[in-house]
Parts: sequence; structure tokens; C-alpha cells
Amino acid sequence: MPLVLLQIVLAFAVDPGPARFGATVPQRVLDSGLTLMGPGQLSWRPLPLCAPKDQCWVEVAVSGTGRRVRMQLGGPAPLSALQHKDLAMARDEATTAVHERTSEWHFADGTVDTQRVLTFASDVEWRGEKYTAGEMLTEESEGLPRRCLSLLTLPRVQFERMGLLPPAGRLGQEVRAHLRRAAAALVELPGRRGAGDYARSGGVVTNLEFDTTLALLRLALALGDETLLLAARRSALHLCDRDIDSRTGLPFQHGPDHRINAPAPGHAWLQGLLWMGALCADERMLTVAAQIARGLASAPPMAQGSGERARDYAWPLLELESYLQLRPDPVVALAATEMALAIAARYRPELHTFCFGEGSFTEGDGYFERGWLSAGVVLPALRAHLARRPDPELRRAVDDVTAALLERIGQGRGGLPTHWRIVRGGTFAEHRAERDPKAFFMLEALPVADLRQLLQRSHVQRGLSETPALDDPDLATSFTMIARCAWVYR
Repeated sequence: MPLVLLQIVLAFAVDPGPARFGATVPQRVLDSGLTLMGPGQLSWRPLPLCAPKDQCWVEVAVSGTGRRVRMQLGGPAPLSALQHKDLAMARDEATTAVHERTSEWHFADGTVDTQRVLTFASDVEWRGEKYTAGEMLTEESEGLPRRCLSLLTLPRVQFERMGLLPPAGRLGQEVRAHLRRAAAALVELPGRRGAGDYARSGGVVTNLEFDTTLALLRLALALGDETLLLAARRSALHLCDRDIDSRTGLPFQHGPDHRINAPAPGHAWLQGLLWMGALCADERMLTVAAQIARGLASAPPMAQGSGERARDYAWPLLELESYLQLRPDPVVALAATEMALAIAARYRPELHTFCFGEGSFTEGDGYFERGWLSAGVVLPALRAHLARRPDPELRRAVDDVTAALLERIGQGRGGLPTHWRIVRGGTFAEHRAERDPKAFFMLEALPVADLRQLLQRSHVQRGLSETPALDDPDLATSFTMIARCAWVYR
């Protein structure tokens, strides 16, 4: 037997019942096939996603196996043991049109998973809860959400190769331990309409602001926590069901209800949804992520003067570049390139930052620098763009801004700087924060070696410790801002 047939390409544990999820495997699987080592039935198929070099994305489904599963090269062709059916229908309940799509997954061991997605064509009260026109409701058979839990038994290097987590380390160990406690204190909104979303002070529905799905997912994979993984999946489904505006393709902003405040490119996040779609092999999540990406691509920032905001440029760029990492799209790629060029045009070398109208002084040529946005959003977005489209001039600008931020953070005073005013040759009115989620954003753009040195300094440690507070009235938002940061998982 050729040696290639003995190579193990995927190993994981299985809960009672079948398992089904998405993962990356060597590219040669597409030619050689996959087979199980030991008892059970296997089904697999390629997924339409980009993977790192010499890798490809596949959906795998197994049933009738023991606790531990190993898969090797060589074996059956795609979709050999799993049937997937989509059934669509429309029916009238009372006076309200309810459009229903049912998906079924039939496993070789006789297990059948069912998912029904109801779409409400007009405002309606449904089983004791009020829904507005355009909302959806996902109903699933009991075992379906747990099919993805085998992901937690994959080696962490899987998620590092994908680009979802950075290389493992101890830099953020204390932060992660506290985030576990903060996550346990989160309370989802009540009812099926609220499931997967959270509230903050003032009765505001967060609409998963700052990408709660991504925060929960990263923390779940880093800690191997199934409760967090299932919470991340509920948040992804909530976004699909509740928060999408069909006209723009973007999520509604946070507000007094899920669908009150108008969508805005600076308040749209798709990374968590995209990754959940990939890891759960969920085509609907991937479709909605594509809808958001196209919505961002068709809504460039238009504000001028003091209304021009960094987040309206940088958040969309970060999301579009993250989308392109998994799904090529020429329309999205062009929009991302234009967004990066627009940010690059705002580089002020004498101030060592990218300047937007919101920070301009009413007099003179100084600038109010929101350092937490520059470090946590603008620079990561530009670095993601440079990974796709190298540009030496833009790289020099990014390095210059990074060096200026590093110098400001490294000054050994209390807390970490989050915003300040700058003029040629000087800085003043600096605000240094302690136990503020914005301080975590300040570290997101820093090189690992510099980050390691900074985290050894007492003023930096004080600024980050025990954050967020477990009684924070904005706990969901604060948790999300911190747990989404990639450096926390180093």
C-alpha cells in the first residue's frame, strides 16, 4: 500500500451522535479522497472557500464512530454518506404570509437533522413574540447545534493556519482567564427573538456591536469551551435572522430595538459570521456574510468635513479584507482597494498618523488623535490590505504610525493612552485609561516583540487588569471589544 494512504490528515473527538463541520485539509485530498480509520461512515465535500497554500476547505460529516476519529488520505468520493435536502414552501398563518424553507441532513446511521427558516412578510405576533416584516426565525432539531462541537478537539494549529487565531502563547493568558469569567456573566436577551444578542446600559440592544460572534468564537476555540462555541453560533444565527436590512444588505445599528437605527458601514461586522459559516459548513451564514460584504462594497463613505470618521473607512476595509481572505470577489476586492487608497491619502507624515475630518482642530493644523481606533482598527485594516496588495509606500506609512503609537504607549505613566491632541512637534491633552476596553485596542497593531516588552511593564498591566468589570453595565460591548482582539490569544 502506498505510504500516502497512511497519512492522517484530520483527527478529532465526537460527541454522541453524528458530527458535521468545516475544516482545512491538504489540497491533495481533492484527488486522493478521504477515508476513516476504524468503524463509522464518512461523508465529505469541498467548500467554496479560500485556504492557505496547499490547503483546501472541506465539510466533513461522520456517524456511527467511536469517541475518537482519525481520517486519512485515500477513500470515497465527496458526498458518499450524507444527503442534504432543501424544501421551500409558502403558507398563510392567520392573515400573515409566512415563507418557510426546510433543510434536512440525513446521516448514514439514520439520524436526521432539520432546520426550518421562517421569513415573515409583514409585522406579526408569532408564538407570543412580535416580529417585524423581513425578520426570520430559525428552528432546529435538538441535536443540530451540537454537530460542530468536534471543532473543539482539533489541534489549535488548525485555527492558526486558517488565520482565525494567532500562534499560541502566554502573553494574554491572564486576560483570557478573566474573559472566561466575563463570558459566564453575559446574559442573552430574552425569548427566541433575543437569543444570541445582548443589551447594554440605557436599554440599548447591542446588535452584536464590535462583532460579538467573533469574540465568542475566538475565545471558545482558545479555551476549548463548548458553551462559548454554541453561544457564538446563536449570535451568528441571530444576525442572519434579526439584524439584516434587505435593502442595503447591512445590519441595523444598535438601538432601542433590533431593527430601529439605520445601517451604517462603520457599524457592520461580518468576520464572526463568515468564520462560523466556514467552521459549521453553513451555507446560509456564508450567503449572509457575502450579502454584508457586497453591501459594504456598495456603500463608500460620503461624509465630509467634521462628519468624516475613521471608523467609516477602517471598519469596512478590515471586514472586506477579512472576507477576501476566505472568498474571492472582484467587486469586493475593488472596493477594498479603493478604501485603502482613501485612507492612505489621509496620511500626515509630520503628525505620524492618518487624519480624518472628525479630528481636525477648528483652528490651526493640529489633530485630535483617537489612538485606540488608529491602533485597533486603522492599522490592522491596512496591514490586512497590504497582505493582499503589497505597497512599499503605504507600508512605510503604516510602520511610521505604528512606531509613533508604540512610543506613546511605552511612556511609563499610569494607564494606557487612548486619545490625545497633536501638533507639529508636540502632544498635549493626553487621556490615559485604566480598565478601559479601548486600552486593549491600543495593543492590537503592535509587533509581537514590542508587545511582549510592553506587557511586562507595571503601568500596562494595571491598565488591563480585571477588565471588563463583571458588573460593567455595558458588559457585552466591553467583553466583545477585548475578546475580538487577536493579541489576546498570543
